[in-house]
Amino acid sequence: MSVGQGPARAVLALGLASTLVPSGVASADEGRDERRLHLALRTGFGLPLGHYASVRTVAGFRDTSVNALLDDTHGVIPLWLDVGYRWSAHWMVGGYVMAGLVLPKTAADNDPLGGGCPKGFDCSAFGVRAGLQVQYRLAPGEPLDPWLGLGVGYEWIESSVEGELLSFPFDASFTHSGPDLLHLQGGLDVAIAEDASLGPFLSLSAMRYTACSAELSDDDADCQLSEQSWHGWLVFGVRGALEL
Repeated sequence: MSVGQGPARAVLALGLASTLVPSGVASADEGRDERRLHLALRTGFGLPLGHYASVRTVAGFRDTSVNALLDDTHGVIPLWLDVGYRWSAHWMVGGYVMAGLVLPKTAADNDPLGGGCPKGFDCSAFGVRAGLQVQYRLAPGEPLDPWLGLGVGYEWIESSVEGELLSFPFDASFTHSGPDLLHLQGGLDVAIAEDASLGPFLSLSAMRYTACSAELSDDDADCQLSEQSWHGWLVFGVRGALEL
């Protein structure tokens, strides 16, 4: 072996080592970042869209002019939890559950049955949604990471009214439920720490109530959605996410 071959081979070996070691470290980091538990909490405001039904029958009374959700409520304040698994740099699959405080409107004096809570009555409403979702990240690892999502699930909403009607105590409660057939969502994650982000989101749902129940003065009453209709929620707000 010549004198020049020894240094040449040493330089070559060092060059290979310098390329292989960082590559191995990067792969380990990359694998750790891709497969992670994803948690997120959202809140904001939701605007109601559409109607409970086209025709609804309660205690034998057939209502062919069912109120729109917007007639009865200003909207909803949601508390929304996402739990999922980020199985690649771009994709996350998981579930969601949302509890919402519904804000009832007050009925007009000249139209007490036209929607909202009649004056002198106490009204409340509460809703729950739960289901599955998938999210796609457009710029994983960047300080600003836009994302899009798609979900399906189910919704329950319960409302109650209490007061006096013609000097007699009166209370009624209604429950409507049905599939959350499709909700489109998107947002922007702004990195605030290595594994945490905060940013705005927007969600638009397409739903259909398929069942209802009613209770009038503590007695069960028949409730049927004789003709179903579409409704939905436009929810916007802020979302904080953490990956473990």
